[in-house]
Formats: sequence, structure tokens, C-alpha cells
Amino acid sequence: MVKKAKSFVPVVAVLNMKGGVGKTTICSNVSLSVFENKEVGTLLIDLDPQFNLTQGLLKRADYDKYKAASKTIFSAMEPRSEVGLFDVATSTQPPPKSEDLRHSFFYLTDMPSKEFDIIPGDFQLVKYSLMDDNAKLKGVKDRFLKFLRQCKSSYDTIFIDCNPSSSFLTLCALHAATHILVPVRPDRFSILGLEILSEFIDQLPTLSPKPQLLILLNGVSRGGRDAVAASVEAELRAHPRFGPRTLKALMPQSEAFRARTDYTGFAIDRKGRWQKQIGAELTAIANELAGKLGL
Repeated sequence: MVKKAKSFVPVVAVLNMKGGVGKTTICSNVSLSVFENKEVGTLLIDLDPQFNLTQGLLKRADYDKYKAASKTIFSAMEPRSEVGLFDVATSTQPPPKSEDLRHSFFYLTDMPSKEFDIIPGDFQLVKYSLMDDNAKLKGVKDRFLKFLRQCKSSYDTIFIDCNPSSSFLTLCALHAATHILVPVRPDRFSILGLEILSEFIDQLPTLSPKPQLLILLNGVSRGGRDAVAASVEAELRAHPRFGPRTLKALMPQSEAFRARTDYTGFAIDRKGRWQKQIGAELTAIANELAGKLGL
């Protein structure tokens, strides 16, 4: 039986033009909290060539199996072939379905069809930053968007982890997205990245309708803000455009979110005194975000 696409499936591109703002951490941990608290089928797509989202969640041996079987996001962009870095493979065949590529982490016991899955990333995506043939790249984008439309029949929401630049892959994510979740650290430079992203979206003529912008303050100290952090937060919340789009809930600064080479998985699963507090803070973010997404 062919699954029908749902009437509305929010697609959230997690993006900031500035790197180091915690987008991958937010993508993995907030999406999991949305899945658990709202009981909605959730798909993660790793569209960053650095594939840090995948590396943080999958063990190397597991990823190698997916890579060897061509079960990564790259297969959604173009079919398996022997073409080089400066060419694109084409095919009349449709892109694979999400179930052909996904790695499943969890499902709801009372609703097994509601799963929390990831389409693993792939360093091969870097080839698109080396190409300038717009006709060939259009075929890649169209195939990706077709793949994503198929995914909507199996999930209630989709999160895309994006690279921090105005690249071809960024355009793919923006054309797929209904919402953009922008992580902002409480410093001047993160807001600069937000302003550039907002301007980029506004001036992109091919992007219509525009995705809704949502902002999440990340890396906020629980022990009180320093003068700079407090000033940046006040400026952001008072901003005529960005203030109303900034979530009230905050992503805290915590060792639980720090990447470790000896750990793969989610922050909430790490053993430590912070577990209960982190869970409550992620739940607050997830509930507010879900309300904005209509979940």
C-alpha cells in the first residue's frame, strides 16, 4: 500500500551562518525530546558534509555498514555510480524511500509506527561545493526534494542538520523547510550570523513561501548571565523582528552536551547529576517548539 503524504509535516532546518553555535547538539537532543513528549514520528537528516550529527549518534562500525551499502543521504541526492567529484550521476529511477536508508533509534511502544530515525550523513556531499554547473545541481536538488516529499508520508516532523554557510546544500534545506530553527549563543557574533541568515532568506527570489524563522538561545549559563550575555539576550528579545521569534525556553550550558570521542548517543542518556534537570529543560524547549510547529 502506498502511504499518503500528511496534510502538513513541519520540516525544520537547524541553521546559522556562523559555526560553533550548537546546531548539531540542538538538532539531536531537541528533536528527541519532541519525539518523546509529543509522540510524533521524527526523522533526522544529516545534510552537513562534516556529518557531525551522524558521528555523534552512530558508532563507527555501524556507520561503516551504512556507508558500504550506500545507505546515506548521498543516495537521496544521486544514484550510485562511478562519476567523479565534478560530475553528477542521473537516473530516471526515483530516489530511495526513507526506510531504505534510515537507521532507527527508537519507537513508541504503544505506537510502533512512530519512530525516531536518522538518514546518516556522508562526506561525499562536499563535492557540491566544488561544482558550479547549475543545471546539474538543479537535478540533485530536485531529487532531494522528491525524496523529502516521500519522507513526509512516514513521519510527523523532520529535522535537517545544515552546514553553516550559504552553500548549495543550504539552498536544498531552505527549499525543503517550513521552519528554520536558528541557534544563537549569547555573544555578539552569533547575532551577526542571525542577521546575515535573515537577509539571505529575504533576498532569495526562488524561495517562496519563506520558511518561518525561530530562534533558540543556546549555551546560557544557569548561574546568572555575565554582562555581555545579559546584554545580548536583552537586545535579541527587544529586537522588533527577532524578539517575537525567539523562544522563551533556553538551552543551558552543560557538560552533558559537550561532544566526546568516547561517547555516541544523546545527552539525556549520559549518566550524571544533571540528567533530571537537562530532561526538564529539553522538555520545555520541545513543548514550546512543538507549539510553533503545530504538533
